[in-house]
Amino acid sequence: MKFLGKLKESFLSVFPITVIVLLLMIFVLQSSTEDVLKLSISAIFLIIGIAIFSLGADSSMIELGGGVGGSLSKSKKLWLVLLLGLVIGFIITFAEPDLMVLAKQVLEYSSLSSIWIFISIVSVGVGILLLLGILRIYFKIKLSILLAISYGIVFILSFFVNPQFVPIAFDSGSVTTGPISVPFLIAFGLGLSAVRDSKDEEDNSFGMISLCSVGPIISVMILSLFLSPESNVSAINPITNSSLMGEISFCFLDSLLDVAIILLPIVAIFVLFQIFSFKYPKTKVIKMSLGFLMVYVGISLFLTGVEVGYLNAGTLIGEFFATSPNQNWIILISLILGAFAIIAEPALHVLKHQVEEATSGTINQKIIIVTISLGVALSVMLASIRALYPFDLLYILIPMYAVSIILAFINPKLITAIAFDSGGVATGSMAVSFILPMVSGLNLNGNGFGTIALIACFPIFTMQILGLIYKIKLAKQNRFATKTQKFNDFVVDFDYTRHYINPLVITRDDVIEFEYKKREKIKNGSKRTKKVTRS
Repeated sequence: MKFLGKLKESFLSVFPITVIVLLLMIFVLQSSTEDVLKLSISAIFLIIGIAIFSLGADSSMIELGGGVGGSLSKSKKLWLVLLLGLVIGFIITFAEPDLMVLAKQVLEYSSLSSIWIFISIVSVGVGILLLLGILRIYFKIKLSILLAISYGIVFILSFFVNPQFVPIAFDSGSVTTGPISVPFLIAFGLGLSAVRDSKDEEDNSFGMISLCSVGPIISVMILSLFLSPESNVSAINPITNSSLMGEISFCFLDSLLDVAIILLPIVAIFVLFQIFSFKYPKTKVIKMSLGFLMVYVGISLFLTGVEVGYLNAGTLIGEFFATSPNQNWIILISLILGAFAIIAEPALHVLKHQVEEATSGTINQKIIIVTISLGVALSVMLASIRALYPFDLLYILIPMYAVSIILAFINPKLITAIAFDSGGVATGSMAVSFILPMVSGLNLNGNGFGTIALIACFPIFTMQILGLIYKIKLAKQNRFATKTQKFNDFVVDFDYTRHYINPLVITRDDVIEFEYKKREKIKNGSKRTKKVTRS
């Protein structure tokens, strides 16, 4: 029954974006039957893959992250905790499938000799910033201060590196937070802060993703000082297959191999902690092992669907509108595609459940989805405009991050942490393998770098605006509650009987009536008990 619920949820996530893309391919692009069939089959892969992954992540990645965080926090040796945090951050990032997709594109447009150099540099950046996240929890440092310092360093460095590498650096920071790292890092932060006996454990559990996203930006900017931009197209060997089923089978087997390689280090972490720390009973070990197997199968199906259908569809849409006389229509279309593409991200489903649970339903899942979708929609639209009418990416990123960081000092800490985490969650497989190819097709140079950076930036801004709205509403409620409390105290002091007004829904007429009766009582000097009623 639980799987059916996950299946229904994933269907509702994938169905809207699939219908929109199919309508574009059939009636606008007039694509071949094979391309339409590819997308239809890919949608089935995505629906089943997301459902299996979500079910498996609950009992494996989230359990592992919480367990590791709790175990490390019990250690009195901070140096050991930091060392293990560095290793874990490196391994978790190395396991992100989206990072490999981006690394292949970076190899094509730079003098980089191997994708593994790029992946290793990015993983080191995440590991170092994970140390900063651990120190934040240990010493209760405000997330807003760390973010202000980190992004300050980023924007200072951006003026010294080759401008062509700035979008790549920001993109690399965004793709590190995908279906593997998001459930682990959120649970890791929660486990670490809960055992540290922090009053703000919910605030501390969120924000780990946002910090880890900054590390790769800095490390890639430093790497770019030793690279030069050049075309290396021969490094990428496109796969061609004679039949649709042959292509699907090849991609699925390839995904199984890639996901097996990236999941093995995570399973090794589980085995080592089970031997030396967890000591889980046999039943839980079996349950978590099945969870890892489901994550393995789910991500493999998801990546197969994305590579076979959605990557191809994104490229076709971008290339069509790049040469179309009505190419400005892509701006509106990209707004719609961006809004629905994010809903299909597996990591978003993990985040929305974790946020609703941590806030006891105060921030529900629908609000999170709508707010993040709005941010992604705006960012994809802006990315399309940038592809058609090029401009410097920093003109957008600097003011957007500046406003978001200023709001971080104003909004509640939990809202700020969730906001910056949502930026990382938005840049998953759909962004890398569907939106990025579409924008690349629009660009005359075939280069869509910077798109992922925009997708990561705007949800942060929209979530911070949501937090500001909540803060204003909360302030009004607090002022109202204070007036109501004084109103209640006066009733007791002047010997009135308890009124029948609900303090949470008291109206201005109630207060006017009360003040009138108060003055009448003082004027007449009556000690008789009176009752206040609603007008």
